[in-house]
Amino acid sequence: MDFLMKNTRIIFGIAVFLCMMPSVTGQEKQARYTNGSELTVLGISGAGDPVSFHRVDSANLNGLPSTVKKLAKNPAGAAILFRTDSRFIKVKWRLENYKIWWNMSPLTVNGTDLYGWNGKSWQYVASARPSDAENETVVIRNMDGKMRHYMMYLPLYSTLKSIAVGIENGATIQKADPEFLPEHRIAIYGSSITQGASASRPGMAYPSVIGRALNAEVYNFGFSGSGKMEPGAADFLKKSDADVYILDCVPNPSPEEIRSRTVPFVKRLRKAQPDTPLVMVESVFREHGHWDLETGKRVRAQNRAFHDAYKQLINSGEKNLYYIRGDELTGSDHEATSDGTHLSDIGHHRMAQHLIPVIKKLLRTGK
Repeated sequence: MDFLMKNTRIIFGIAVFLCMMPSVTGQEKQARYTNGSELTVLGISGAGDPVSFHRVDSANLNGLPSTVKKLAKNPAGAAILFRTDSRFIKVKWRLENYKIWWNMSPLTVNGTDLYGWNGKSWQYVASARPSDAENETVVIRNMDGKMRHYMMYLPLYSTLKSIAVGIENGATIQKADPEFLPEHRIAIYGSSITQGASASRPGMAYPSVIGRALNAEVYNFGFSGSGKMEPGAADFLKKSDADVYILDCVPNPSPEEIRSRTVPFVKRLRKAQPDTPLVMVESVFREHGHWDLETGKRVRAQNRAFHDAYKQLINSGEKNLYYIRGDELTGSDHEATSDGTHLSDIGHHRMAQHLIPVIKKLLRTGK
């Protein structure tokens, strides 16, 4: 009897849940789709491919490790910008693989985020729930049908095979008006934290937070575990032609690699961008490094090596070079990570707020 009652409760609970789920209307089933690459694509620089949404095109990856080549296909930080008067917005997207990572939400890895312009700023609207390699879902419904601009962030850690935005029949969807195109370009090269680990959703990665705050197009060159300042990485960074470059790449290379690679990497980048402001950012301190003495020792050694390289560059005559210590990047309460290393939404927000005033000043003055 207990077994029967228990299963009856489970079945009842499932039925209630299914009843609560909104059904797809006839209009939504007949949505008219537009390929995302035919709209305004942000976050893909001259080094990448806005049709495939690859952050770095394969032609610009010669000599780089296989992991970098693989991660370069992830559209981290890229977004589709468009205007529509549809009363609902759907999205249909296909992934190379549906991935599950223990320290990130499926939404972060595989899903999309929708923001809308509220007249003053970009406001979060809703997220598209991923469930498999092929997905189709209503992101938002029951809107008033006024013409507005929207921005849809793409998955941070999965490769897209295709993506399309769906609207109601009779509605309009177009590329963004010129006035909505970002005024500035920022290129950020770094590690998994730069790529977006472990924000709860794509729009919360700190490079994207910075982009919305400063009306800037941000090129996210974060490569999980693989931002190690190889010479080829400096070459594709040069092709982004940014107004500000940020190096947030200390967490991945060893102290020895930082000592040997930082100065040549910056010099190589400077050949094409001699006057562009360049910001060097230390590694955030790994929380378990306060308890694991070897980890703490390594992070301190990484940051020392990076600061030594900064001083060497300054002494060699480099200009427009700026340095940010890692001590206060994410606060001092030890509550800014999801797993002791990668940042939660709080951590990404705090890091963005720490960097925004510095970048804002550089974009305004140019130096």
